Amino acid sequence: MNLHLFNRPRRSFQDCWAAIAGARRGGNVPRESRAKPSLKLFCVRLVAVLLLGLGFHGTSHATQLCAATTGLPGPFAFTPTVAVSSSLQPGDTIPGTSRPFTIAGMCTLGKGTPSTIQVGSNIVACTLDSGSTEISPGIYTTTVSGVGMRLRDGAGNPVQHGSGQNCYSVIAQIGAGGSFSFSGTYELVRIAGTIPNGASLSGGPTGAGAWAFGVYNTNVVLNADNGNIYSGSSSIYPIGNITLKNIACNVTAPSVVRLPSVSTRSLAGGGAGSTLFQIGLNCDSNTVVGITVDAAPGINMIDASNGILDLQAGTGGATGIGVQVLDQNQRPLAMKVRNDFGSISANVTFDHSYYVRYIRTVGALNAGSVSSAMTFTMDYQ
Repeated sequence: MNLHLFNRPRRSFQDCWAAIAGARRGGNVPRESRAKPSLKLFCVRLVAVLLLGLGFHGTSHATQLCAATTGLPGPFAFTPTVAVSSSLQPGDTIPGTSRPFTIAGMCTLGKGTPSTIQVGSNIVACTLDSGSTEISPGIYTTTVSGVGMRLRDGAGNPVQHGSGQNCYSVIAQIGAGGSFSFSGTYELVRIAGTIPNGASLSGGPTGAGAWAFGVYNTNVVLNADNGNIYSGSSSIYPIGNITLKNIACNVTAPSVVRLPSVSTRSLAGGGAGSTLFQIGLNCDSNTVVGITVDAAPGINMIDASNGILDLQAGTGGATGIGVQVLDQNQRPLAMKVRNDFGSISANVTFDHSYYVRYIRTVGALNAGSVSSAMTFTMDYQ
């Protein structure tokens, strides 16, 4: 069994590699998979986003007509400094800046003006910064040159037409009895322009990175007793100010890592065939690096907390087995969460060790070749 590793330039800072052991509507990030008899590992971009907004007018009602029980106000914690890789292209999510949110509550039906709240009424999300403009579908400017923000709905679609309080940026609808419940993701995005080193994006419930929510054309603001979108009670936002800096990094990895052939008997204890591989990183300035691992498109995640991936369907014939990724201490590497990669000194190559092995899963155990795939994304602080 071979573990192939390779660097593959991406539109953002993504470094890809493969191991022998899919595009959302409206998105601007290409997704691709390759059906080869190998465990492929691609570098995917991390996304953390600053988004906050409202698509309605709102200062009229003195009573709270749409009380939120979850998610509002919604502060997001970011690292004080976010380093933006020079390899990112306009539209790429800045790794490490994606934040999920969930908002739920209850509105009073029949209230509002000029329209009234009804089942099916649209909930909109709008930027609180009236100077924020939508420069491409779902991407909005911030007060920092070269840095934008994007809000995605629960299906991953960018929220469009969200500039200012007159926006029409539908993210959800009012449900039965006036209830509402929706999720999404907030992230920062690379846009055209030079990012000044040391530039700061203001946080806080009414800052340049904030979004607020309301019911379209009703003058009703979610979770705002006085109907004022600038009260801070209806917004999602980054905490504090975020300082941005530029960084250039290069990732290296061996082209092939060969996993040994093992007997089915060796899997009785769980795992077998543990094989070392390394990811190297060299950056032009000191930085703290994180890495996030996920299943590649088309590959099922068996156990994210223990780093276990399913096999690629229709290849190899092996059953009852998966592929497990381990950290440098040969402990399971948790997926879908940020793992510490290390502190990097400027212009010094840092090699980080990982392992991959076969792992017994469920069902009948049958011999054969093994193929799976995963992605990894690096972020910089």
